[in-house]
Amino acid sequence: MEILPTHFKALFNRGFANDKIGNFDNAIEDYSKAIQIDPNNAYTYYNKGISLDRKGDFDEAIKCFTKAISIEPNKADFFHNRGFAFRKKRIFDRAIQDYENAIRIDP
Repeated sequence: MEILPTHFKALFNRGFANDKIGNFDNAIEDYSKAIQIDPNNAYTYYNKGISLDRKGDFDEAIKCFTKAISIEPNKADFFHNRGFAFRKKRIFDRAIQDYENAIRIDP
């Protein structure tokens, strides 16, 4: 019998720790498992987006930041990080929009 991890906080925090030491694939896996447990936690998508961004997967990072924004649309950091991913993809008009939203939310 396979034991499935269901401790959201442990998965979330292990993902955070994995990201900090550069184990981005492990961090992404932990965040993905945490999302299965609580798909309405915006910070899990946000942190997964950061790990994806740091890994260089900007398209998937943008998807995660967008999902985080859809759950909690008043978090300036969510817009800022999505804008940064757009900037890395050289999609400057979208980056500027996100930076402006971040400034509007948190001047």
